[in-house]
Amino acid sequence: MGIKRRKPTVVILFTALIVFTFLVLGLTNKKAELPESWIFTVDGYAVTEEEFQFYVTEQRAITTDYFFKTYGAQVDENFWTRQYGENHETPSEYAKKSAMTALLKTKQEQFIADERGIAPYKSFDELKTDMKDENVKRAKMDDSGETYYGLPQFDLYQYMQYLSGARWPDLVETQVKKTKMSEAELQVEYASRSAEYVRVADKLTAALAIAGQAKEEKVLNRLDISKEDTESLKFWESLAAASIGETVIGKYMDEDVIASLITKPEITKLKLEEVKDSIIYGLAESDLRALTANTDKLKIMYNGKQFSELEVN
Repeated sequence: MGIKRRKPTVVILFTALIVFTFLVLGLTNKKAELPESWIFTVDGYAVTEEEFQFYVTEQRAITTDYFFKTYGAQVDENFWTRQYGENHETPSEYAKKSAMTALLKTKQEQFIADERGIAPYKSFDELKTDMKDENVKRAKMDDSGETYYGLPQFDLYQYMQYLSGARWPDLVETQVKKTKMSEAELQVEYASRSAEYVRVADKLTAALAIAGQAKEEKVLNRLDISKEDTESLKFWESLAAASIGETVIGKYMDEDVIASLITKPEITKLKLEEVKDSIIYGLAESDLRALTANTDKLKIMYNGKQFSELEVN
């Protein structure tokens, strides 16, 4: 008998099925490598007690403040397990719930960044290792006089905020591509917020005097004030917001001054084309925040009763 050859189509489909199977197994195995200390998983990724306690720690102050304002509760030996109010709230469960909300939001942002090719998902242990490496790197840059941005050393909370801040602009960019607005929708949005879409000039005119001297008419330019001179900026902005003839007292260019507004800064209404990108980016960022906050579809699997029996103290 002759050898029967498989049809090319069948071979291709069979090969594709094998590749797909190995890919799925690879992904599954990555998620299945659960550490001994895991208390639950989020979409298959382990959360250890150490990681969850990190989020609980960030919620302790918020929890004590809530129970003090709501019930007048003081932190004492039994504070975390005592029941308060008609709903029998306990600070321990409140802190756990708040911590879970914060953790899931962070996970959601990490998952989205991973899915969109911005930053790969990393476990809590991997993030801790990366933080230590980054701190070592910055210490060496300090020693050699190299320039870097941000803190010279991070604690874990600061490092998590640093990572989130670094990936957020890229996430917004990917969201812009998903945010579709018709010209009609842009017109409606522009019309509803047209009062915000203005350009305020940097110059105003005022009768100004240093304390104890006669007033002189002067043009005050906001651009002449350095960003570090917050007192002068505050004085300029107060004067710009005043009515014609109204008097403002404050500190300007390191002098105690008094000024009466003569002419307000010119206000120009911006056209739709000038603010179109701003509208779209604003909507995209709003959509992205809603997406990261919507964690209802994340699948959580608990490791026995370890999470339910965990108490904050």
